[in-house]
Amino acid sequence: MPPHNLAAAAAEITAQQGICKMLKFRDLGGTLTPPSDDPQDWWEPETLTHRAELHGIKTSADNFFDAITAWTAAAHKAGTRNRRTTDGRPDCPYNGQGIAPGALDTPAA
Repeated sequence: MPPHNLAAAAAEITAQQGICKMLKFRDLGGTLTPPSDDPQDWWEPETLTHRAELHGIKTSADNFFDAITAWTAAAHKAGTRNRRTTDGRPDCPYNGQGIAPGALDTPAA
């Protein structure tokens, strides 16, 4: 998902309060999963927390409100990564260039 759509979804969810925050999250297509009641699942830590998933970002917390808040934080972080404008790949400080010639330390023979 493009970063500007993630930021817009996170802003819409953040603007809501209380139960409206959960409803907006669900309206945007998010899924909220409660902890499992099955004792056979209790050995897996992720089944003991509330989980929120939307647009490929998954978060978990002790309750649904904290899971949604963690999702908005993750969405803001994902939307602010430096990306190339040409192909959307992560920006590299070297921009595909190798190490400058003569910059390598060569041991004396």
